[in-house]
Amino acid sequence: MVSKGAGAKERLAVWLLRLLGVGFLVFGLLFAFAPEETLRYFARWGVPLGWQLPPELPEGGLWRVLTVAYMAMVTVLAFWGSARTPVQPALLGLLAFGKAASALTALLFYWTVQPQFLYLLNFVVDGSIALLVLLCRSWLRQVSE
Repeated sequence: MVSKGAGAKERLAVWLLRLLGVGFLVFGLLFAFAPEETLRYFARWGVPLGWQLPPELPEGGLWRVLTVAYMAMVTVLAFWGSARTPVQPALLGLLAFGKAASALTALLFYWTVQPQFLYLLNFVVDGSIALLVLLCRSWLRQVSE
């Protein structure tokens, strides 16, 4: 039996996943067409907190191709993961894994390469997104049981 709040949780989860999909699409486009400007913009967020701007930011090239491809993948996973299908839990698991891998890699780079604000920001944002996706997955599983 589905509880009365289950429908509200399902609607909220679907809305959140679609909102994440739109956000991933926007950031993918920003990284595709204005990568340096995008990184500089977010690096400046750390200045009021006492962080220095990194002396150099990565230029285009392979990292840009991989970033855009990754953002395209998480966009598709978020949108497809918001649709009720038999593979929905697997899609959301992949999305959460991708965001957690991004977060943990950023933290590893923060510790081992250089303590930069962008690494820490990526850890917090992508880690939070991974947890949010797992929460949505949990809500959607409760509705289907």
